[in-house]
Amino acid sequence: MPASPFPVTDSSRYSFVPGSSPAPTIIGGEGCFLHTADGRRILDGAAGAIVGNIGWGRTEVTEAAAAVMSNGYVVPLWPTPSRLALHDELVQHWLPEGFGHVFFTSGGSESTDSSLRLARAYQVGKGRPDRWKIIGRHPSYHGMTTGTMAVASHDGRQRGYEPLLLPFPKVSWNDPEEVLRVIEREDPATIAGFIVEPITGAAGACLTASDHYWQVVSDACREHDILLIADEVMTGYGRTGLKFGHQHFPLHPDVIVGGKGLGGGYLPLGAVAARDEVAEVLRTNGFMYFTFTGNDASCAVGAKVLEILRREHLVERAASQGALLGARLQAELGQHPAVIEVRGRGMFYGLELKCSKDSVVAAALEHDLWVYPAGSGPVRDAIIVAPPFTISDAEIDQLVGTLRTVLDLVHPD
Repeated sequence: MPASPFPVTDSSRYSFVPGSSPAPTIIGGEGCFLHTADGRRILDGAAGAIVGNIGWGRTEVTEAAAAVMSNGYVVPLWPTPSRLALHDELVQHWLPEGFGHVFFTSGGSESTDSSLRLARAYQVGKGRPDRWKIIGRHPSYHGMTTGTMAVASHDGRQRGYEPLLLPFPKVSWNDPEEVLRVIEREDPATIAGFIVEPITGAAGACLTASDHYWQVVSDACREHDILLIADEVMTGYGRTGLKFGHQHFPLHPDVIVGGKGLGGGYLPLGAVAARDEVAEVLRTNGFMYFTFTGNDASCAVGAKVLEILRREHLVERAASQGALLGARLQAELGQHPAVIEVRGRGMFYGLELKCSKDSVVAAALEHDLWVYPAGSGPVRDAIIVAPPFTISDAEIDQLVGTLRTVLDLVHPD
């Protein structure tokens, strides 16, 4: 691996919050491993923050970005070859039929926040100005804008910000009867949208509702013309073994939100896709963009990442290798005294814990393994295991074996 062109000295100055725990300085990556300034190789068991679906060190991705970066800034409303290529890749190969309209952002929080605005704009465009509420689920996480914090239910990330947050209604992640009660209580004539994670990510570590739950949600939203928003920031672009997480269930969204794996971790990128009938309602009033909507280099990267996923059949690999990962996690850790439950599918697994998630994450990092901390509300402590789709059998064995060692140390009973 070539040396970093930037000098590495004291890295403690990087932390914005004083007193934060020290973290390794990463100078590169290859495949499923991160390389540190002090010579360690860390197995990336969470693909960064569940972003690196194609793995690290893909020079063709960086070449795609470099080829357009010197072109400079282009106003977001104007097309470029990279923007058109990413739009066409998504519409022709990834999104469900009827999703012909895509709006680009710089990441998941911008995407989910935009979807809330979209639900409101849709209802206003339909002549329903009283519709402003967005139903969220408990627990859930949708980003770190004030809007997305308000619609989510993640106590640790909302704490202290409560006066800034709109009082959006919440329903349980797995109670279909409560869904109907809350819609009736709030009055459908005041509800603009309903945002869901097909499989709960950072707040619940892969909590998965029943098919019946999703059918009730879909039917209720259709009945009342409530926009159903699928937050696919973690579950999209193959992470669960299908192109999108909602495709495992009778869940029929009007809006699909993407981020994370769309750019593969190489450049910031997100997207909001809407059914054609939804986009048509925006014709009169339009929809405001961000300064860096459709950043040209990011779009070039996104198109290349999605091309690699298709060319190398990595979604199918996420399903097959994910089955192996799940089987190994269940066999080695399913009955471990530190583990309440192992759950998930594809390359997306959560371990609900009886011990501190922070202790497990810290101990894993000491053993050259990165896993993602999760949990809120009913799921107090958990980790997510979600490596790149390219992970090998031997690397899966290394990941699970290291995690077993770590859990034995943290919870020795």
